[in-house]
Amino acid sequence: MNTIAVVGAGIVGLAVARSLAERGHRVQLYDPGPPGEGTSFGNAGLIANYATSPMASIDTLRQLPGELCRRDASLSVDPRYLARLAGFGPRFLKAATPSRFARHKSDLVALIQDAVKAQHALLESLEAPDLYADTGCLQLARQGDPLAATLEASARAKRADGVACEALTAQEVRDLEPAIHPADLVGGLYFPETRHLKDSLAVSRALWKRLEGQGVVQHGLRIKRLVPHATGGWRLIGENGENGESAEYQADQVVLCAGIANDALLKSLGVSMPVVSERGYHVRLETPLALSRPVGWLARHFYATPMQGGVRLAGTTEFTAPDRAADERRWERLKGWGEALFGQPLSLAERWMGVRHSTPDGLPVVGQVTGREGLFVAYGHGHLGLTQSAHTGELIAAMIHGETLPDYVASLSPARF
Repeated sequence: MNTIAVVGAGIVGLAVARSLAERGHRVQLYDPGPPGEGTSFGNAGLIANYATSPMASIDTLRQLPGELCRRDASLSVDPRYLARLAGFGPRFLKAATPSRFARHKSDLVALIQDAVKAQHALLESLEAPDLYADTGCLQLARQGDPLAATLEASARAKRADGVACEALTAQEVRDLEPAIHPADLVGGLYFPETRHLKDSLAVSRALWKRLEGQGVVQHGLRIKRLVPHATGGWRLIGENGENGESAEYQADQVVLCAGIANDALLKSLGVSMPVVSERGYHVRLETPLALSRPVGWLARHFYATPMQGGVRLAGTTEFTAPDRAADERRWERLKGWGEALFGQPLSLAERWMGVRHSTPDGLPVVGQVTGREGLFVAYGHGHLGLTQSAHTGELIAAMIHGETLPDYVASLSPARF
């Protein structure tokens, strides 16, 4: 029985550990923090079946200058981070060309279909239906929003991707969600089959409880370095988060699921990936709101999701170093956009910031690292870590067992960079 080290206890790491444990492997999980309390805690909670179009596109490039120049921009690029983006930017531009966009979109459509099925199955296996809801989601269009002029065409395009989608009038949106402020509302897109979580952290904790029952062990270490054995297998050298003492463990294979922290571990092995830090924010509202399903305002790049403890406003995109102090203006923007969305003053119960890990082509990096036998990576999921986590686990397990993989997996390989 192989010993496999999974580095990172977010939702992706937990899902990878689940797939490997179900195959009979001895799984050791490494993370200095409790499972699910990192970036996985702060997402918008959607199983995003509608996310079938890569961000790198001609449309994005057209909109980018105007968005970056807005005083209340939801997207920003820190000038101090430009050097780190040097490998990302040119690849993003290349990925946005029509031919590459079409190829990446085809791969993403197939990937999302498989990922949503796998994620639903994972959630249902927890036997805790109170942790999620199948009420669908809405994406709103207000006057002046890019979506406002293309509602019917956008709905047809989603249906062509295999996603149930309806274009709604402003009144139909209000019939579904009366709390939405009617001012300037043009209509929206309704995705009736979208599932959302009511408590992201509770899902991770429930999954971890299952893994503990299957014999998965967590070590509260921050892995600092990986060293390959000449005869196969790996040494993991870590640091205890509480007392700073070093420790060393052995594994036959290693799967890196530590998000942007993977970059430093790979760099120590002379491996570089164009995966960058793309931070997101959320606020939880103290103000009670009658909201039945997630509502996205894409012109402001955020979702309002009803969760246990209150509505969460989550989103925005900030390309900057992961360890920089949070930009407090982003929380204020989310609050202000929420007040415009619901047409009333809002008070906050919680503010949060976390670090996503994003690739230039919008596809995750899942597979064995070239020239590094037994070392696998599973990161770069961007905004879709929750959606793709269960299927990522399935793919990693299938790779380790040498099984036949879907055609799109070649587009996820680290070798593409």
